[in-house]
Amino acid sequence: MKARRKRDEPNVCFIIIPPTDKVKRLTIPLRLIKVALLFIATIGLGIILIFGSILVANRNLKDQYKLKVAEVESLIEENKNKNIEIHQLKQQNSEFYEKSAEIQDKLMELENIKRQLEKMAGINTSSRGSSLTNRASSISTKNFDSVQELEETLDYQVEELKNFTEKIEKRLEYLKTIPDYWPAVGRLTSTFGNRKDPITRKMAFHYGIDIANWPGTNIYSAGKGKVEFAGYRQGYGKLIIIDHQNGYKSLYAHNSKLLVQVGDTVDKGQTIAKMGSTGRSTGSHLHFEIHYRGTPIDPLTILNKQ
Repeated sequence: MKARRKRDEPNVCFIIIPPTDKVKRLTIPLRLIKVALLFIATIGLGIILIFGSILVANRNLKDQYKLKVAEVESLIEENKNKNIEIHQLKQQNSEFYEKSAEIQDKLMELENIKRQLEKMAGINTSSRGSSLTNRASSISTKNFDSVQELEETLDYQVEELKNFTEKIEKRLEYLKTIPDYWPAVGRLTSTFGNRKDPITRKMAFHYGIDIANWPGTNIYSAGKGKVEFAGYRQGYGKLIIIDHQNGYKSLYAHNSKLLVQVGDTVDKGQTIAKMGSTGRSTGSHLHFEIHYRGTPIDPLTILNKQ
């Protein structure tokens, strides 16, 4: 029965007819061919799967490569922008140092001008000045952190300028009221103190100074103030008294003509009268007195040096 089963099993027969030799026959069992075909199909399928996975992996690698290239290009662009920003910051830093140095020079120059004005106006604020100088000199020794301090220094300087301007204005206004302007042009004939009276020829105290000149010579207000008296008074003749409203009063006697009235406000250097010889006088001259808080003082200690 086994022999029969072998003969009954299907086979594939290959007949080979050579041109010179006898015919050959090759018999292969069909089962073996099926196994071979199945093996070949399995191998082919495996090759297809492997090739497909390789294609998918290659595609993924290309996508990742593109992403990495885009990321690198983005980083390159960002780095380029950072370099531009760094360059701009360096330029701004350089400009800042130049500006800060320029501002410091201006502050020092301004401080010197202010000191000169203070000296001219007689204001002493050395402690404020040294503090400001220290503030200004510290600007150039700092970096960008000093921008805020620079702004604070400038704000402080602006406030100082306002206060300084107010002080100067008040001081100048006060100086206008000091009776230090020479009240007339002429020859100084008598000074403050004991002298021989020109009429009695006896020693007497002279409470002012005498300035002699031609009749009609202009008489000027020695300082800004308000006319307290303008009229005739025994001994003084035609007299003007100006209250400078700072403790000082000035008197102008022996005038030939008065040009102001009581209550008038006069400026320093304003013409207020004409020289004459009214009252107790021996010739054309101005008798000029300065009183401080009710006490006569030597006018030559107040009047500007000529």
